[in-house]
Amino acid sequence: MLEFSKILFVTDTDTSPGPLAATLLKHYLPLEQVNIDSRGLAVLFPEPMNPKTVAIAASKGLDINRTSIQLEPEDFGQDVLVLVLDESRKQAVYDDYAEAVNVYTLTEYINEAGSIVNPDGGELADYAKMYETLDNIIQKLANKLKESKSVSYTHLRAHETPEHL
Repeated sequence: MLEFSKILFVTDTDTSPGPLAATLLKHYLPLEQVNIDSRGLAVLFPEPMNPKTVAIAASKGLDINRTSIQLEPEDFGQDVLVLVLDESRKQAVYDDYAEAVNVYTLTEYINEAGSIVNPDGGELADYAKMYETLDNIIQKLANKLKESKSVSYTHLRAHETPEHL
């Protein structure tokens, strides 16, 4: 079991990189018992996904068929990992939600520098570049989550005696 029971990707409108990141992580962690989803900081009403993001995902065999969801105070918890694209979104989450815990930028969480650029309004090629960047980072995230799982399991197993197994 992973360290977190829920992983949320938070973006402004929850219509492009957040849902894509969630879909990619589900793809790379198909057997894990974890709720992976996305939320938006400014979702006034449910909106469909960005068509360019949907097209790029579909070209890679991924289906993003959902509408945007507003981030709510009850989305937070000690067992929830919240990942944002950049420092300003991280600060916005902490500023707007007193309940916020475990909020990191996606690159910060995997010990890398930089931010993910949302190509909102850009060309299809810009969305393809975002996909490639996210795919690379999400693979690293999946590996880190799996490693932290095996470290926790190894630690637990090292402290058990044979009669506990």
